[in-house]
Amino acid sequence: MNRLVSGLAPQIQGLLDIKHAMGLPYEVSERHLWAFDIMCAQHYPGQKVLSREMAMEWVVQRPGEHVNGQARRISPIRQLAKHIASLGGDAYVIPTGSHGRQIHYHPHIYSHQELRALFDAADAIQFSPYGGQRQLIIPVMFRMIYCLGLRPGEARRLHRNDVDFEHGSVLIRESKGHKDRMVFMSPDLHQYCRHYDAAIDSFHPDRISFFPNHHGHFYSKGTPDRWFHELLDAAGSVIVASPGSPPRPYDLRHAHVIEVINRGVRAGRSPEALVAYLSLHLGHSDTEDTWYYFHLAADFHPELRGIANASIESLFPEAHHEIR
Repeated sequence: MNRLVSGLAPQIQGLLDIKHAMGLPYEVSERHLWAFDIMCAQHYPGQKVLSREMAMEWVVQRPGEHVNGQARRISPIRQLAKHIASLGGDAYVIPTGSHGRQIHYHPHIYSHQELRALFDAADAIQFSPYGGQRQLIIPVMFRMIYCLGLRPGEARRLHRNDVDFEHGSVLIRESKGHKDRMVFMSPDLHQYCRHYDAAIDSFHPDRISFFPNHHGHFYSKGTPDRWFHELLDAAGSVIVASPGSPPRPYDLRHAHVIEVINRGVRAGRSPEALVAYLSLHLGHSDTEDTWYYFHLAADFHPELRGIANASIESLFPEAHHEIR
């Protein structure tokens, strides 16, 4: 993509400049804006006002498109219209409800047997001339997602210097909500990642990415998803999905959190400290996001409900020090 070409190019670029200046990860939305620019250039050449006709042509659901994908595609165009309006320009803002009702995903909760099958499949991955050193990368990437509770995109975007082998820490850059955070590896994971780093270094000694593709760069967003489905196929009937809720890489993060909750309550850990720790560990700015996981945990404690809406930072400042 070299340059924007439609009559809305200045406004689109202005919105992108703001998002980039804020340091927000805006990759998917930016791709949709580029595609919208191309559509406008082709169908509405020279038109400099975001009209209802342009917006509603973009809204139309595409063949085979999931309603959630449609909503994600519409969102940046709605943001663009609001951006234009905030500058005093005319723009049609796509109303909410212009597409089908979004489907809320119910995460797959992995059993220990399912996790074992998944990681056994990862350890058996073979080299492919088209996948870089995937036989080294796949077992480590998915273990880091599970063991550290990372979002899959956070693992994919790890820089080599984000992983501190001296202290066993991992810096997560610009996670959801534009916040950096630090997580710590267990001794076993620390050693496992150290062995990986030495092995991948022989192929990509000057890499920036912790998980380099065959060019030494970062993998695309869809690659870990393809790998994960390959692992599911290899695990076979061991992993049984609920209807409408196929397992996803993100569910490994859910599995990590539930394991932390269950271990904590079994060990008699204070519920208040547990919620505080998890909010910071997971990079949550709203404790409601953390509370969600307690509904998924098998060992649910009713007394946690009372602190679901509490301000973690004001109530439990000591939690800041616990995970540094």
